[in-house]
Amino acid sequence: MRIITCSALIDRDGTRGPSRLTLDSDGITAVEALPAGAVHDDLVVMPALANAHDHGRTIRTSSIGGFGRPLEVWLHRLRLFAPLDPYLAAAAPFARAVAGGQGATMVHYTGVQGLTPYVDEVREVARAASDAGLRIAFALAMRNQNPLVYGDSVPVLDQLSGDARAEVERRFLSVTPLSVAAQLERVDAVAEAIGGPMVDVQYGPQGVQWATPDLLEAIAQASATTGRRVHMHLLETRYQRDYADRTFPQGIVTYLKEIGLLSPRLTLAHCVWARPDELELLAEAGVTVSVNTSSNLALRSGLAPVAAMLKAGVKLAIGIDGQAFDEDDDLLREMRLIWSLHAGWGFDRALSPADVLDAVLATGHRTLNSPVTGRLAPGAPADLVLVDRALLDADALMPVEPVELLFARATARHVKETIVAGRTIVRDGTVTGIDAEAIHREVRSRLRAGMAGSDRFRAVLPELETTICRHFTERLGCC
Repeated sequence: MRIITCSALIDRDGTRGPSRLTLDSDGITAVEALPAGAVHDDLVVMPALANAHDHGRTIRTSSIGGFGRPLEVWLHRLRLFAPLDPYLAAAAPFARAVAGGQGATMVHYTGVQGLTPYVDEVREVARAASDAGLRIAFALAMRNQNPLVYGDSVPVLDQLSGDARAEVERRFLSVTPLSVAAQLERVDAVAEAIGGPMVDVQYGPQGVQWATPDLLEAIAQASATTGRRVHMHLLETRYQRDYADRTFPQGIVTYLKEIGLLSPRLTLAHCVWARPDELELLAEAGVTVSVNTSSNLALRSGLAPVAAMLKAGVKLAIGIDGQAFDEDDDLLREMRLIWSLHAGWGFDRALSPADVLDAVLATGHRTLNSPVTGRLAPGAPADLVLVDRALLDADALMPVEPVELLFARATARHVKETIVAGRTIVRDGTVTGIDAEAIHREVRSRLRAGMAGSDRFRAVLPELETTICRHFTERLGCC
């Protein structure tokens, strides 16, 4: 049994004053208000945070010149990274995640290392999550078309020099995608290998531009049959909007409804370019949208219509997408950024701190099939983040509501402790289950050594990026 005293509790129901929480094994057994004058620790206690869209990216992509590049060329630049041992590759981002107060995270597994058979690789990812103490949802990236641009690659290839074309074809066009049946079977195999109380396995179609209709329809049917959740990108960039409009004249969201993919089991990442009528359909079907503001800024994708989403009744979650504002996986800062950009101007209020808290304390957890409900109450899991209130309010000039302080200045450095399933996974800035500094040193060392293997690709990358930029801007006009 463990007793935690604090100056304030914050959960989806609001803020309470000085309190005592009793933990027993992996759950909360009691939550009591402290009497006036009772001694307590100067902490703010909240449910652990949920990151509803991420990919478990190993290292900062600005380190390979990725900053400020649109998604359509940024994705290709990721091929500069050499493959790593999958445990190392996953342990680094998981350590950063828990240090920032995350207790549950989506891992949309688009970055396969490929050094071992797929199921063996994901076992190592799950082992890294277990060592970090992190709950994860593992969505297998499922795709079978458009490896280079959204549509036929030949027009792009034809504009490249001979050497560039050969290198691009080798890197992007040499692998035949798995059949639809094989991709579905692999989801079942992964669920058998790693599924459990701390790992929820989901279907992860990468997006309508990367998955053929037969793959999307098969996933919709499989989800309906098994009850397994689906996690997918939708309308992240205006170029994806253009592709969807040209390919699905009835409307992309209407098409997803027609094939049965819209349901409360579906999470859509981004929806930056979703229209009001599409948001109405998503709300009607009970779909959750994970917004990823820092990522959308870094990749020049735009700002999601968060106020319109809430007005339509769309369930809102928040993700980091491997591109937090300072590339540090700090979900506390991401919460503040989303409120700052989407709350409204002047006296208008389109988004409240309570909306943001509900997204990370409750809705995000539901999309990951985490047991956390966003409420601190007897019977709830002992998944908590303890914020050092004294550090948060170092000025200490007058009483200020803890929520206001949280949204004014909280970052990962204010996290005193993170607890998941009753286990302390971060204490005083140190991840207890992983030597985060050693892991990052090893990752950097191996990636530096592997850069020589990408010399040929690095040499042709400027030509490829220029050609792809021309390909897209000719369709939508100068950017």
